[in-house]
Amino acid sequence: MIWWLKAKGAPAVAAATLAAYLLAILVRQEAIPVPAVVGATGQLLVTQILGVVPVALLLHGIDRGDTITEEVGLRHAGRRNVALCAAFALLAMLLAVLVHLLWDRPEALSLARNCIGFLGSALIVRTVLGPGIAAMCVAALPLACAAAGRRPGGSAQPWAWPIQEPTSHLGVAEAAFLFIVGCALVLWRNRPAFDPLARTA
Repeated sequence: MIWWLKAKGAPAVAAATLAAYLLAILVRQEAIPVPAVVGATGQLLVTQILGVVPVALLLHGIDRGDTITEEVGLRHAGRRNVALCAAFALLAMLLAVLVHLLWDRPEALSLARNCIGFLGSALIVRTVLGPGIAAMCVAALPLACAAAGRRPGGSAQPWAWPIQEPTSHLGVAEAAFLFIVGCALVLWRNRPAFDPLARTA
């Protein structure tokens, strides 16, 4: 089991997650400008995009080996991958609660929500188009929401959960829904239906 966790890059994912929360403590309300599709130039908080890094590492780890060989060599490879994703989600939530309680950083709550939602979105795209395109889509998701997901008054659209307020129940529900659907798809199908970026022998 320890070998499997190392092969999946679990230590690197845990380190990246911890680093993201440490950075969230330091940057707090720092933002990057994003050209808006509607209205004036918008902004994206650094804490709203930090979750992309550990999610991309986890996605890479899940598909690090040969999925066909893994399905033959391991029983229930999909269940193990889902367990790894659930452990990541639990770690993200625990760190968010700890950071918020100790340093009063509500941004940590949105970081946890986005980590979980980004992973769910990545797993959904991975099932259809493979991990490479899934990683690119997840990296573009918060930028797309910041560019097109704000009303003229500046508040977030209901569908733009990555940029909603940290205490938004709708944002949490949407991220949780994506995570549940993504995990269900991993259980159903461990290999992507079509992977245009797959290496061919």
